[in-house]
Amino acid sequence: MKVRKIIIIILFFFVLKNIFAQPGPPAGPNCWPPPCIPIDGGISIFTFISILFGYKLVSKNK
Repeated sequence: MKVRKIIIIILFFFVLKNIFAQPGPPAGPNCWPPPCIPIDGGISIFTFISILFGYKLVSKNK
């Protein structure tokens, strides 16, 4: 049961990541900044790791 819950949580966050992901670069001159690189910087990975750490901390205190 615990493994199933963790898998569901992981899938939930991957789905959220895809829903809120930035679209690809525009096909015109509206590209800013010039290299058209999406601004992510690993925030999604940091968020996922911090959620796992928080879950571990909360489950340890029960």
